[in-house]
Amino acid sequence: MTGVSAREPAPGRTDASRWLLRRRVLPDPALRLVCFPHAGGAATFFHGWQDRVPHGTEVSAICYPGRQNRIAEPPLTSMAELADQAHAALRGLLDRPLALFGHSMGAVVAYEVAVRLAERDGVTPAALLVSGHGAPYLCAATAPPDTAADDREIAALAAAADPALRHSPELLDLVMPVLRADHALLRAYRPARTPRLAAPVVAYRGADDARATEDDMRSWQAMTRSAFRYRTLPGDHFYLTAQEAGLVADVVDACDGGMAEAQEAQESADRDVPLFVRRSPSCPFDPAEEFARLREERPVVRTTLPTGARAWLVTRYADARRVIADQRRFSSRAAVNGPVPPPEPPEGFPPPRPGVFYTYEPEEHARIRRMLTPEFSAQRARALEPRAETLADRHLDAIERAGPPADLIADFALPVPRLLFLELLGVPVEDSGRLHHDLALLHDFHPVHEAQAGAFRRLDVYLRALVEAARATPGDNVLGHLVTAHGTDLSDDELAGMACQLLLAGYATISGTLGLSLLALIRDPGQAALVRDGRARPAGVAEELIRHLSVVAFGKVFQATQDVTIAGQDIAAGEYVLCSLPSANRDQELADGLDRLDVTREPPHHLALGHGAHHCLGAELARMELRVCIPRVLRRLPGLRLRVPLGELRFTPLNAAYGVESLPVDW
Repeated sequence: MTGVSAREPAPGRTDASRWLLRRRVLPDPALRLVCFPHAGGAATFFHGWQDRVPHGTEVSAICYPGRQNRIAEPPLTSMAELADQAHAALRGLLDRPLALFGHSMGAVVAYEVAVRLAERDGVTPAALLVSGHGAPYLCAATAPPDTAADDREIAALAAAADPALRHSPELLDLVMPVLRADHALLRAYRPARTPRLAAPVVAYRGADDARATEDDMRSWQAMTRSAFRYRTLPGDHFYLTAQEAGLVADVVDACDGGMAEAQEAQESADRDVPLFVRRSPSCPFDPAEEFARLREERPVVRTTLPTGARAWLVTRYADARRVIADQRRFSSRAAVNGPVPPPEPPEGFPPPRPGVFYTYEPEEHARIRRMLTPEFSAQRARALEPRAETLADRHLDAIERAGPPADLIADFALPVPRLLFLELLGVPVEDSGRLHHDLALLHDFHPVHEAQAGAFRRLDVYLRALVEAARATPGDNVLGHLVTAHGTDLSDDELAGMACQLLLAGYATISGTLGLSLLALIRDPGQAALVRDGRARPAGVAEELIRHLSVVAFGKVFQATQDVTIAGQDIAAGEYVLCSLPSANRDQELADGLDRLDVTREPPHHLALGHGAHHCLGAELARMELRVCIPRVLRRLPGLRLRVPLGELRFTPLNAAYGVESLPVDW
């Protein structure tokens, strides 16, 4: 299920069928390739593909936002209206497989049309191919600007992208009304959700295109649950003219099943969820039913990691608490190369990454934590509470203005924790999009170590530059405070590593808990009423939801440093050990009735936020944000209800922060 409302195009609009250009209509095409160019006149370029594609492929173009055909037309009011019209123009083409190719803003239009095809027509495109600087995830990264852009900003961006405009003021004046309308659409556009399409996605970038980075293009990977491919081609923003033949071949390859093997592997991985992250098929908030039996009969059991490594899984509360607290017998060094390690290499693990202190030996680990503790104390969380309230209210205001439907993940549960955390750390908000892809890779439990190593390298480069800026001008944020208080004791590499670990452990877990909390309360009106009416203490509500949901499945992969016995099971030195936190937090030895959500409960001392030296640094921040956000949503959006059946929601068990990908609601 994807994410736009099923609204029909607005009455009285221009006949969108005029936007569809078909140079050659084939009687029985095997594939229809529909192109969504951006710049005016570029639609005609795509018709050249008709002479290059294999027999049986029909090429068409949706000529929005070509300037020539729109100057005399009434302006469109929103991206949703534009996509509705473009979707309507394709209704006569759904009898054959479709592939969509979008460039620049046309990529966003093509994506939104793909969403509508899936939701309204049950049609999954054979492939979605995108290029240029438009990407839905980047548009969702921050709230819409409070002020409109002026013509100087619009003209500068247009001239940078189009040499014809740069050298012809008259042409720029002529097209300015259309440019202004397009700019307003993109600035205001936010994807209704962050769905994962079933179609494979291929993302292209011109190597010399200053407007689109590799991270921009890789952000498209978050939009599909199918295969993803990224390609860099010679050229700038207009690389298409030089790469036409190669692109056509790639399009046909993608649409003709060239990505089928990767898609099948991904779907197979999604089906085979390993025990250590498994949730109940009947209730997404609960650990799998077998954990109750394991706690009784076999509290330490073998499990297999996605990398093929074997590990021991600890399921009882007391045993898990012991493992997490014992730094001498259980080391976390195994996580140096990614969240889920492979079998230990014969030469041993590399040394800990500078600053990534959860892989440090106990003394050094404690030293770094002492430096960071004041930045994440209860006092610091209280000081941040007014800012959290402002961010929550701003996003709820936007949701109310837009009216139902909304996606509580894309519109609230993701941006509010992310914006607050980036401000706290000292990361410019405008960089959130470029960081997303790499952080997502490093949260992924699939065996993608080469890609994760690349993500670490890119983060290192970015964060080193951020550290250098903080040393030059320390700000009122975590990096600035560390530089001021400990700058002589910490190298740039250590500061960058600390920032990397904080980003990895930061807003994703809060966002996952917030999204699942809202879903759990929507599904339990009685508990929601207790929160909404203030009959449940906000601090207790937050703690109970953190325990009940336990979005971090195991926290860390530990490695036994010596032979040890847990619950009668012998574990040899060097073997991996995981603690199932969702299982431990339902253990009846901890308290009775823990399978049930009770927001009035006096919370027990659960392990969802770790324990001892591995207690979550951001625990107080997480508690504060849940206290602020959850009652606000329930009070501001009375009658909150799901727009789709629970079974249509998509969850993320193979991720460091379990959550729901989108939460479509009405009220």
